[in-house]
Amino acid sequence: MNKALFGMAMMTAFGFASCANKPAQQEEAAPEAVAETGNEIRINCMYKVAPDDVNKIVKVSKELVAASRKDKGNIDYDIYQSQTDKTQLMIFETWKDQPSLDVHSAAPHFLKLVPQIANAAVGEMAIQSFTKASKGDQIRINCLLKVAPENVTKALGLAQELVEASRKDGGNIDYDIYQSQTDPTQMIIFETWKDQPSLDTHSAAEHFTRLVPQLQEMAIGEMAIQIFKK
Repeated sequence: MNKALFGMAMMTAFGFASCANKPAQQEEAAPEAVAETGNEIRINCMYKVAPDDVNKIVKVSKELVAASRKDKGNIDYDIYQSQTDKTQLMIFETWKDQPSLDVHSAAPHFLKLVPQIANAAVGEMAIQSFTKASKGDQIRINCLLKVAPENVTKALGLAQELVEASRKDGGNIDYDIYQSQTDPTQMIIFETWKDQPSLDTHSAAEHFTRLVPQLQEMAIGEMAIQIFKK
């Protein structure tokens, strides 16, 4: 997707999903909880920036996150950075329904900040939209993991080992580990598989059965696994 089309797409459909809790807002009332209804819109927005622009765009993205979390109908909104390629970023959000997303897309903070992100993006950018009704053979998985601060370095090391090995598995389309830039203890293993047989083979692989239990042992609460098809 070229930059112009990406900017247009972000203006009309920008949203993402998570079962994880949001960081508490200091000196502000907690946002009203939004119950899931099955109409939620989940989008993973992937964008790559030049090395010299990483810090600037992470800062802009954090500003977008802070404002968007206050929008009515938002379930989750955060900025994540790949730990295998620090120039690869992902905004990960969930909206209650299409009307909530439409209002967000017209908000002043969206209109001000999203073009700055889109203009800095280089190469191809992807907006992946999912709902519970999505169907298809390709399987997309977001695995959310939160660990204690003292376990962050160890967890990232294990996850990076898992990423390196899993990328070699037959049928793998994408596999990476992302870390939240607003809460370093929150991570996402982000993966895409050609089909269910490919995922089944991966799940039985030595690196999976050895490394995933170690990550699970460090997890605070349960690892939240979101599965989509397209």
